[in-house]
Amino acid sequence: MTKIEAKYQFTKPFEEGWTAAIERLHSVYGLQAVQLAPDLQRLTVLYDASRLDLTDVERHLRMAGLPLGRL
Repeated sequence: MTKIEAKYQFTKPFEEGWTAAIERLHSVYGLQAVQLAPDLQRLTVLYDASRLDLTDVERHLRMAGLPLGRL
């Protein structure tokens, strides 16, 4: 297992509804952790590179409806 960390910044001010979308990401096979920064401006994703690649991770983030840009 190869763990990779990817960091993202929200491109819009945080909306409370995104919390549920972030929680649902925890059920995606290969995503090890999805952590919202305390300031609600960034998201850190830890994923298993033997299961997903960065394109897959970003597709899941888009499908969740999260407006993010990669840092």
